[in-house]
Amino acid sequence: MADGESDEEAGNGPALPSPPDSPPPPEPAEADGAARQPAEPRQPSPAVTDAEDDEVTVGDLRIDPRAIAEMLGIRFDETTTHGPAQFGSHNTMKNYFGEQPLDLIIDPLPALRCYAPADADKRLHDLLSQRATGCLTGLRNSGRFTTVRAALEVRHDPRRVYEIKLPTDVDPEELTRDPERLPEDSGFVLRLAGNGHIGAMRKLEGTFHRRRSSLLLIRDEGTWRWEHQGGEVRHERPDLFAVFQEHLTNLLAETGQAIPALYLSDEVGGELKAVNGPKESVAFAHAFAEKRPSTEREVRDILDRSHGKRRERAAAILLPDRNTTSRVRRAGQHERAFRLCYAVFERRPLHYVFEAADRLLHEIDSAALRPDWGSMALLHPVRDLLGERLSEEWDEGQKPGSVVRGASRTAVLRDAGLRRAIIDVAWHEFDGTRAALLKWLDRLADDDDEVMRRAAADTAGILVLHDFDRLHAGLVDRWSRSGRASTRQVAAWTMTIADQAGDVGPMVRAKLSEWCSERSYQGDTAARVYASGLEQTVLAWSMFDLARIAVAPFQRRRRVVAVAISQLYRPDRADWLIAELHEWSKERSLQVHAARAFVLLAARTDQDVPGERPDLLERLLRGGMDREQLGRLWLGAFLDARSAFAAGEALAGWLDYADRHEEYIPILVSLLEAVAAGSPTTRRRVAFYLSRTATFRNGLPGWTPDWMKQKRRES
Repeated sequence: MADGESDEEAGNGPALPSPPDSPPPPEPAEADGAARQPAEPRQPSPAVTDAEDDEVTVGDLRIDPRAIAEMLGIRFDETTTHGPAQFGSHNTMKNYFGEQPLDLIIDPLPALRCYAPADADKRLHDLLSQRATGCLTGLRNSGRFTTVRAALEVRHDPRRVYEIKLPTDVDPEELTRDPERLPEDSGFVLRLAGNGHIGAMRKLEGTFHRRRSSLLLIRDEGTWRWEHQGGEVRHERPDLFAVFQEHLTNLLAETGQAIPALYLSDEVGGELKAVNGPKESVAFAHAFAEKRPSTEREVRDILDRSHGKRRERAAAILLPDRNTTSRVRRAGQHERAFRLCYAVFERRPLHYVFEAADRLLHEIDSAALRPDWGSMALLHPVRDLLGERLSEEWDEGQKPGSVVRGASRTAVLRDAGLRRAIIDVAWHEFDGTRAALLKWLDRLADDDDEVMRRAAADTAGILVLHDFDRLHAGLVDRWSRSGRASTRQVAAWTMTIADQAGDVGPMVRAKLSEWCSERSYQGDTAARVYASGLEQTVLAWSMFDLARIAVAPFQRRRRVVAVAISQLYRPDRADWLIAELHEWSKERSLQVHAARAFVLLAARTDQDVPGERPDLLERLLRGGMDREQLGRLWLGAFLDARSAFAAGEALAGWLDYADRHEEYIPILVSLLEAVAAGSPTTRRRVAFYLSRTATFRNGLPGWTPDWMKQKRRES
């Protein structure tokens, strides 16, 4: 809810007369801080007020993964989440209460279809011939994961190579607790976020030796390259042109074609040797295989999409130009600020670009201890500020049909990947303005306009990839502790964007786990991260974190946990999520969140079926839902004062659909009896809220149970 917004404005419905036999309203949320252990730095105890009771709507907080994929390019790495069938026996809600740890995942890997040799191959082979565990160290995005898989496929059947995935804060030594779950005569990969690899290798050596298996750890290169220990092999990235050729050969072989000589020219080889890493080489192989360029110009168009080429163009756009900066003292700085903001606010109205550029110039002037030289307003035409290169992008966006008629002029980049490149250049080539950039982002994050805040998150999410610790210490951690829900949301968006870049994913998950342990503002931010679209590798791990957050008294009046659970929903997860919420409903501290989350799930409809068919109702009819569990959740929703009105609307949607599709009536009548649970008080409460819905204000369908047709009590 926005500051000062009432419950009715936030979507909780109009104030209603008390239902018959209604329970007393829930106690107000307690100010957190008295029972919480102090943290470093200690967060202020949040005062719970109506203004901070920030209600959110499903979808309001989620980032657009397509836009982020365009911006991050090859670094985009959307998480593949494992479904309930891949949960271990311990991945139930009892994990929250500390009875057992969350299970790790042992995930089979597909066999490599092609591989370009790396310098570490022979050393890894020699290492595995002498011991069962080892570690490959190297830089991120250098092909470490593929090199490890190739080494394990040489030693073991390629069909018996697995990746081990550990929940955050679970040590690798957990593998020794139940060695029988590790397949024998197999190869295993484990990516480490920290530096505990030496201890892990020592403790796991015996376990894997007895299983006649091999384990290769992957960790980031240390500060000093000569820090390697016994059992370690250092990785250097392979020849990137060779990677391109291997993958392109494999792709073209499916159609019986060889690589045309045009694709193997010195120009192509030189460009590909300079790309960002093996992942980008593979991306180019797919681009060539898909587009099949037949001329040098078409080949050049593809190569121009490399991150290196984009950075060259970005540097030409941002770096000082003597022909322009000499004519007016301030002109060059105006131009660079405007061009950076044009990229940051890509696809947004141009007035945001002007306003943000003014703020950036103000922060630069403040950092330089000089007076503010004034606003950009009316000083320069847009085309002069953009310069020749960006003007081409601008002209493309002004063509008929490229923007909504009547809308404000919009910042347009034909190549969305150029946005990230411009931000990269601004950060790396103008070191002296980094402090000003961070203060500028801080101002945007605290703005009342969501467009400003989302642009701040997009930019911070890119910069986190370059300097995770500095961005978190200087901005993101502070945002996560803010007393303003809107600022905490910027921190959540930043984390979600950075997680999807892949390279810093383990660091993001570790930070998220840290926030989940907090009982107030940072815990709320962690819930918002999930509501924004982040998912753990395993669904149970996400729900585990949300349960840790939900028990905080600070969350009792908020719906963000419920919205986060709704974002985790997929039809194939429905039965598991309902079973999990059913367990939540048995715990006093989690009941309100189970009720609110269930109402959101119950209101979801299948978008592919006309007539707004409730998805859970369909699954109930097909035998994919437990009637008793659904009944208890409906009951909890009607007994929670903040959920009851929405529960009435959702159940009315089920009744209305069944009234138009008779095959749903028997199963729904059976469910209604489970909802009533034999209690006259409950029956009156359900009937009361249904009678307040617009659909059934004048009475319920004739097939509904008699107890639901009580005469509406006049208010």
